[in-house]
Amino acid sequence: MDIIIGIWSVMLVVQVVYWGLVFRPITQLSSNKKATLIADYPAISVVICARNEAQNISERLEKILKQDYPVFEVVVVNDASDDTTATVLQRYQEKYSHLRVIAIQKKKSLGKKAALTEGIKAAQYEWLLLTDADCVPSSDRWIKTMQNSVQPTTQMVLGYGPYESEPTMVNRWVQYETIYVAIQYFSMALWGVPYMGVGRNLMYRRELFEAVGGFEQHQESLSGDDDLFVNAVANGSNTVICTAASSFMYSPAPSSWRSLYTQKKRHYSSSSYYKWYFQLVLGLLSLSHAFYYLFLWIIIGTNSWNFIILGFVFLRWLLVYNVWLKFSQRVQTVAWLPYLWVLDILLPFYYLIMANTTYNSQNKKWK
Repeated sequence: MDIIIGIWSVMLVVQVVYWGLVFRPITQLSSNKKATLIADYPAISVVICARNEAQNISERLEKILKQDYPVFEVVVVNDASDDTTATVLQRYQEKYSHLRVIAIQKKKSLGKKAALTEGIKAAQYEWLLLTDADCVPSSDRWIKTMQNSVQPTTQMVLGYGPYESEPTMVNRWVQYETIYVAIQYFSMALWGVPYMGVGRNLMYRRELFEAVGGFEQHQESLSGDDDLFVNAVANGSNTVICTAASSFMYSPAPSSWRSLYTQKKRHYSSSSYYKWYFQLVLGLLSLSHAFYYLFLWIIIGTNSWNFIILGFVFLRWLLVYNVWLKFSQRVQTVAWLPYLWVLDILLPFYYLIMANTTYNSQNKKWK
């Protein structure tokens, strides 16, 4: 039993380091206070890929087209849709002169990267702001708030892309995991080692895209137009984060466990392409979490616990809750917090279920 307690103690120390040190900067974020004059705002190209998104475009695109921003265009790539996407886009073009549509008649390759590359090539402006066809901005200041985060050396801005809330258990899990992932990649960016972003709210300069040959470094991966690109080009001097509420980009959450599994299978398939040290950092976080609980259950089940062990369990929980509470308040998603303790316990089982997605063959299509 001494060996079990010793291993558990090591896992506990690793967890305390993550929640008490690595993720600490995310709890100390202050509001974006930079005031930028209208004359200082550069022109921006919003790039969206759409494949069979007629309904989403008809309901959501207008809120992007009506952004409060001096000069911007919206470039929508119709990626060989076989629904009424083209008709809906044509109707919007008649109303909004700053909407440009790039029509791809036949898909040149699987995945989204080819379509996104076409959109970036067609964009007129240096700054590119990416999102998805099923997304809707939290305000008409989405573009402006993202641009307010830019500093003199900035070439990339990592935005936040929450999912829309619904009173279901699968949605609570989605909200939990979305915030957990954001805590990780925002925290690492604050430490000067950004490793990923989300394609539904990501901004960067065209020159950054062209300098690395676009998506050529990871062309063999069908996914990864967001996280693998960030992993390849982002660093502590060229990347900042934006967590202001007016910059959020919402999208519909998976409505079932099956659809969540399918989505995550696609997302996790790209993680094996991360730089080795990011895989080490993220793997250590997951393994320490899983083995922390595994050996804790053994200690409790064999009645080998004492008040010192309980004290350290309580310490870890305070650190975890502090990070989650403060970041959840910042991103205005706190309704699920009463479930945090059970979600924290269930997470190792989720790791086990999803582990094989990293090694199995990738999904063979984007949409």
